[in-house]
Amino acid sequence: MEELTRRAVLRTAFAAPALIGSFWSQTQTQQNREQPKRFEEVGGFEVDDVALRHPLAIVPLGSLEFHGPHNPLGTDSIIISGIAERVAMRTQALLFPTISFTQCPAHTAHFRGTINIRPEVVTMYFADVLRNVLHLGFRRVFILNGHDGNIGPGRGAIAQVANEATDPQLLFASWWEFLSGETMKSLGLFKHANGGHGHGGPLETSAVASFRPDLIHLEKARDLPEPPDLSGGSPYFLQKSVAKDWPGYSGHVSEASPDKGRKLVKISEDGIVKLVENWLANGEAPGSW
Repeated sequence: MEELTRRAVLRTAFAAPALIGSFWSQTQTQQNREQPKRFEEVGGFEVDDVALRHPLAIVPLGSLEFHGPHNPLGTDSIIISGIAERVAMRTQALLFPTISFTQCPAHTAHFRGTINIRPEVVTMYFADVLRNVLHLGFRRVFILNGHDGNIGPGRGAIAQVANEATDPQLLFASWWEFLSGETMKSLGLFKHANGGHGHGGPLETSAVASFRPDLIHLEKARDLPEPPDLSGGSPYFLQKSVAKDWPGYSGHVSEASPDKGRKLVKISEDGIVKLVENWLANGEAPGSW
C-alpha cells in the first residue's frame, strides 16, 4: 500500500508541470482573446512579418499633466490607452506603447506634476517613432491622440515623415473630437453649455473614471463656474502664457461619474473605428480626404 501511495505521488509530481503548462496556455489564450496584440509583446521571431499580419499600427499619444487635484497626472494617457486597446481589438491593429512624455500648454506647464517637453523636441521624437514604425513594414499608421498639446507636434511630425516616405499613409485624430458640443448637449449628461468639455472638467474626469475609478478623488475639488462657450460651435485654438487664478481644471466636476464616462468612451470608440474602417477601405482614394 505504501509503495502504491509513493507511486501515485510521483505520478502527480511528474504530471504537475504538464498540468501547469496546460493551465498557463489556457490562461494566455483567454487573455489573448481579451487583449490586442502589443508591440512590446512581439517575439523576436515575429518581427520580420509582423506588419503582414496586422493591417494597421496604432500609436497612442498621451501626457503627464496636472488635471486638477481630483484627477491623476496620467489622465490623458490612461484615457487614450484604454480607447486605443478597444480600437486595436476591433481593427486587428498592432498596438504600440502610449507616448506620455510630451509637450504641455503654457497654462498647465507651471503646475507641479506636469512634465513638459519642448514642442520642437517632441516633434522630432514623434517623427523618429513614426520612421521606425514604417521601417517595420507598416503602410498604415494611426496616431490616436489624447492630449491637445500633441496636435501641433504630431501633425508636424506626420508632415515630415510623409514627405520622406513613398507610399505610407498616416492618420491623426483626437478622441474628444468625436464628442462634439452638439452631441454632448443632446446626451444631457452635464449642465455645461459646452457639454462638459474643458481641461479636467466633468467630461474628461468621467472618461478617466471609466477606466480607473480608483484614481478619481472628487472630494479634493470644488465645482467651478462652467467655462464660456466662446466658439458658438466652431473649432478654434487658444493658448495663454498664463491663466491667472485658474486652479488647473474646469467646470462642475461633481457631475462626473464612471457610468457617464463609459457612455462617452463608447461613442468616441465607435466613431474612431468607423473612421479607421472607412480609411482602410478607401485608402487608394486620391487626395487627403
